[in-house]
Amino acid sequence: MTIIMIVLSAAVPLYAQAVMLGDHELSSQGAIVIDFETGVVLFSHAENTRRVPASTIKILTVLVIYDAIRAGLATLDTLVEISAAASEFSYDRTWSNVPLEEGAFFTIHDLLEVVLVRSACAAAVALGEAVFGSERALIRRMTDKAVSLGLQVSIHDSWGGSPDNRISARGLAVITRALITDHPEVLSITAKRNITFNGVTYGTSNLLLGQYPGLDGFKTGFTNPAGYCFIGTALRNGRRIITVTMGSSLQSRYPDTRAMLDYGFAVADKKIDEFFNIKRAHPSGANLVINGTEKPLTAYLIDDYHYFKLRDVAFLLNGTEKQFGVLWDAATGTGVLTSGPAYESVGGELASVADSRLYIRSNTKIIINEVLCAFEIYLIDDNNYFRLRDLAELFNFSAVWIGETGTVLIDTSAGYVEAA
Repeated sequence: MTIIMIVLSAAVPLYAQAVMLGDHELSSQGAIVIDFETGVVLFSHAENTRRVPASTIKILTVLVIYDAIRAGLATLDTLVEISAAASEFSYDRTWSNVPLEEGAFFTIHDLLEVVLVRSACAAAVALGEAVFGSERALIRRMTDKAVSLGLQVSIHDSWGGSPDNRISARGLAVITRALITDHPEVLSITAKRNITFNGVTYGTSNLLLGQYPGLDGFKTGFTNPAGYCFIGTALRNGRRIITVTMGSSLQSRYPDTRAMLDYGFAVADKKIDEFFNIKRAHPSGANLVINGTEKPLTAYLIDDYHYFKLRDVAFLLNGTEKQFGVLWDAATGTGVLTSGPAYESVGGELASVADSRLYIRSNTKIIINEVLCAFEIYLIDDNNYFRLRDLAELFNFSAVWIGETGTVLIDTSAGYVEAA
C-alpha cells in the first residue's frame, strides 16, 4: 500500500489551495495574467515556481524554429524528410501524435501547424532534426533562448513528455509574448480550429477557440505530473491579454482561463497606469450652467474634482464682473492673469473632450495681478487644467456642484463659498 501511495503521489498533481479571482475560485497551482503590449503582470499566483509544463513547452520549440527561419537556416517551405526515429515515435499512441511515415516529406509550415494545433509530439522532433540536425541540438537552442529571456528552465525534450522539464508560469508567459512579438504570423496558425495534414483533417486541442470572444490561441498541455495546463491569449479593442494556468484540472483549466482573461481586460488600464505611475483624467459628464445659461462643459474629472482649461474659464467669464485676461510667457513658462480685461479667445469656442487622457503635474508658474500663486495644475494634451474651486476662490465667484442633477452651477454675482 505504501508503494502504491508513493507511485500515485508522483503521478497525480497535488492541487494547491484555491485562490479567489473576483468571484471565481481558481484551482491552478500556478497562474499569471499579463498585458501583451507592456508585459505588466495583472494577476499572478505562484507564478515563479517552476513546474512540469507538459506540451506547453512546445511554444519554446516553435519560437526557436521561427528564429532559425528568420536567421536564414530554413524557410516555411523547406521540405523535411521524416526520419525512422521520428516516424516510429509518431505512431506511439501514448502521446498526442499524427502519423509520420518514414521517408515522407512535409514542409516546416505543415509541421508547425500540427505541433501548434494538434500538439503533435513527433512533429516537434522532426522539426529539430531538420533545422538543427537533432532533437538534442534543438533542446540546446531552446535552453539558450530561455536563458536569453531571463528565465531559469530545465528542458529534457522538445515536446513535453519528460517529467523533468521545468518552467514557471511566468516563463511560459514571457516566451508566449516573445513568440507573438517576434513572429506575429504564428497567430494565423493558433487561431485555426481545424487543419488538414497529409490528407486528414484534425481538430484543435484548444477547445476554448470559438468559445471566448477574441481568443486566437494558444497552447494546451497535459501529463499526469503536470496536470492540465493552458496558455491562452485574446485580443479585444486593441488590447491583447496572455494567461497561463499550470497544474489545473480537466474541469477547471478553461474556466480558470476565462476568469483570468475577464479579469485581465477589466483591470488592465488601472494596473498598467499604477505600474508606470500614470494617472488618467476622465471626461466630466456634468452640465455647466453659468449665470443661468447652460454651456457645454469641457472639463475633466481628476480625483473627483472638476478641472477646466484655463482659457475656457476665462472665455466663460468674459462679459461678467469676474472676467480676466491671460497672457502666456513661453520663455519663462509663466501664465500671467490680470483681473478686468476680457480674454481674447483663440478660435472663440470651448474645446471638447472625448475620452480619458494621461495627466501629469504641470510646472507652469501662475502670476495673478502681479502675485505668484500656488496652484495644483495638470497638463493634459499640453494644456494647463485648473481645479474649478481654486479659480472660484481666487476670482471670488460661486461654483456649486449639484449632485442630484449632475450640474456645475457658476454664479459670478455671488462670492466664493468654501465647500463643506
